[in-house]
Amino acid sequence: MPRSRAPRPPRPLLLNIWVAGELVGSVLDRQLEDDGVDSYAWGTLSVIGAFGPLTPSELAARTGRPLTTVSDLVRKLVERGDVERLPNPADGRSHVLRVTSRGDSRWRAGWPALQATVRAIERNLERPLDDVHDALEDLLAALRQASRTLNTVP
Repeated sequence: MPRSRAPRPPRPLLLNIWVAGELVGSVLDRQLEDDGVDSYAWGTLSVIGAFGPLTPSELAARTGRPLTTVSDLVRKLVERGDVERLPNPADGRSHVLRVTSRGDSRWRAGWPALQATVRAIERNLERPLDDVHDALEDLLAALRQASRTLNTVP
């Protein structure tokens, strides 16, 4: 007679995703601070640096943050001299966000911390980093689609 397997414990997907986000923030912030890099809004600065120029709406869509939160962050980044607002060439009624030379220097100063964090994560994975990255890209696509679906007014 075949032996039955022990029941699998619950796997709280959303809780695990939230915890992963908190851990990434904690580990990366600590590494940035150890390298003497100001971690304030470094992730937002990175998104603008990597994918910009972006409209505030595009930044909100990429990060999954409400536009009001993005607007507050952008205002502070502009005040600090890390980001500038430029007229949107595609729509004269709006603007795009671009990293300034000061912001670019701050963003790039964090790259060694980012690379060190990725190496530390990779050393502790039980599967290849590319497999984890592929799964995360699938998850991000699903979350973005769910976000669009949930934000649609019937």
